[in-house]
Amino acid sequence: MRSRYIYQKGEVVYAEERGIITKNELEETKDAGYMVMPDIQPYRSMIDGSLITSRSVHRSHLKQHNCVEVGNDSSLKTPPKPVRSPPGLKDEIIRAVHQVMERR
Repeated sequence: MRSRYIYQKGEVVYAEERGIITKNELEETKDAGYMVMPDIQPYRSMIDGSLITSRSVHRSHLKQHNCVEVGNDSSLKTPPKPVRSPPGLKDEIIRAVHQVMERR
């Protein structure tokens, strides 16, 4: 929950709703800091058992073995192709409807 503040007598204080102070108990960080993504830890390939030691080796290894890393990447999802009806289906439906109508 976020903290809400109001001015009371020229002072900023925590807002109160229904007798509950809306103070955020989470620690606020003053340091904007930068996040540096570390390189991956070495691991054994499940494809051929070789040691993969970096991201660049990982990417080239996948490319070499025609593999794709699957995760939350939505760019790999392709929209489904539209379903095409078999040729002549429309005529068959029309003929069947006419046969039913003639029986009445």
